[in-house]
Amino acid sequence: MRGVRTVTFFAGMILLAALVFPLSAQVIVEDEIVTGEVNLFDVNVDGQRSVNLAMGLSAVLPGMGHYYIDKPASAWVYLSVDIASLFGAVVCYGLADQRENHARSFAAMAAGIEKPAEGEAYWRHVGRFMDAAEFNEIIELSRGEAKDQFLDPQSWWRWADESHRDEYNGLRQKARDMRVASSFFIGAMVANRIVSAVDLRVFHRKGLSSGVRFESAFMPELSGSALTLRVEF
Repeated sequence: MRGVRTVTFFAGMILLAALVFPLSAQVIVEDEIVTGEVNLFDVNVDGQRSVNLAMGLSAVLPGMGHYYIDKPASAWVYLSVDIASLFGAVVCYGLADQRENHARSFAAMAAGIEKPAEGEAYWRHVGRFMDAAEFNEIIELSRGEAKDQFLDPQSWWRWADESHRDEYNGLRQKARDMRVASSFFIGAMVANRIVSAVDLRVFHRKGLSSGVRFESAFMPELSGSALTLRVEF
């Protein structure tokens, strides 16, 4: 009888505990990936301004698109890069023409050129051969046509020594370097437009969030409380 009373006592205590403390403690890990939806054909930034229009403006002049969506600091950076690149391209191109003209003037004086032939090829030949007779002889030996030779005595040249010819070639090389630099600045202008458009599309999107946090929640289906781990990307 005593054993039966003991079992009955513990059963009663368990039932009482279930009635008094109905909540159960649980830890539930819930993974939820929340991402901003990237749509290449999305048309709105804030319900009024168009991303596509902003990208089009940046293609015309970097910075205009950022100014359009109220990003004046970024607009100033892109516009400054574009202005600097344009300035560099114009200056380098002008220096290239100046040095090329200087080289040709030097050749006319040092090699005795009275009337240069037309075309860039003529000035290359002036830098490669000591005189026009040497060039004409090579063309003749290679069975070239007469039209490939320089037959007008006014277009003939003759360097007094190789140092003058080397100086001429050095001036032409500096002109070529300036043209390469001008092309580099033009490429920088193109790249600036591409980066500006990508920046508008990728780095200025709204609604993206990330984080890890704990949340407490009441879960009726489990008749208790739960601690939820929420992961957002």
